[in-house]
Amino acid sequence: GSSKGVFRGIIRVHKGAQGTDAYQTNRNLLLSEGAIADSLPNLEIGADDVRCSHGATVGQLDAEALFYLMSRGLRREQAERLVVLGFLGEVLSRLPLGGVVEKVTKVIENKLGYA
Repeated sequence: GSSKGVFRGIIRVHKGAQGTDAYQTNRNLLLSEGAIADSLPNLEIGADDVRCSHGATVGQLDAEALFYLMSRGLRREQAERLVVLGFLGEVLSRLPLGGVVEKVTKVIENKLGYA
């Protein structure tokens, strides 16, 4: 399949907000050959004494992680599921709404054919 994800992030530090420390990050996991991820970070800094940065990563499933899991007896599909859900788990675990993580995880598993 093919898909395209676009991340537009902004850090805005107003004049007078001295001592601000901000970091913007975007991590992308491409699950098909036709997948594309664009990261468009934007830092608008109006103060002088700040520490602001940004970073982005784009990659496919980690071949070494898959190999390791498969060497422990998992089928490729099981290994891929663990790696994908582990990647997503970092984001989902930050959701402040009780019960939402499990529901979102189920939707993702169904969408990716893991259910």
